[in-house]
Amino acid sequence: MSAANGAKKLLQKVMKATIEAGGYDTQLTKLCLVSAGQGRCSATVKVDKEHTNRTGNLHGGFTATLVDAVSTLALMTAEGGSPGVSVNMNISYMKSAKIGEEILINAETLKLGKTMAFLDVDITNKDTGALVAKGSHTKFVG
Repeated sequence: MSAANGAKKLLQKVMKATIEAGGYDTQLTKLCLVSAGQGRCSATVKVDKEHTNRTGNLHGGFTATLVDAVSTLALMTAEGGSPGVSVNMNISYMKSAKIGEEILINAETLKLGKTMAFLDVDITNKDTGALVAKGSHTKFVG
């Protein structure tokens, strides 16, 4: 088994346990891991009614949850990485995503220091490549 497949399988187990624990993280039940390893993680979600606001567009809060969750998974695959605790998140919303559209979430660990980690996330429309949202996430890991 390659290191990337091993990382992906580990993260799938982490996500399963997280969702089964209940609470807000059950919102991530439709998150599908595509790849993981070396401080990166890619996942997809098909936007469904439960992910949208009253106008049928991807909800900003769910977008923020995706930035948080997928960047944390990316961090866990970095050498010496751990889930850490959020210190700061910033999300810029560029374009809406509607029910039925599939979005791709790509997260990357930019820097992992002794006590802080810095991560970057792009959320795009999987079919068109249009940037839906861009996030940055800072975590305390010490």
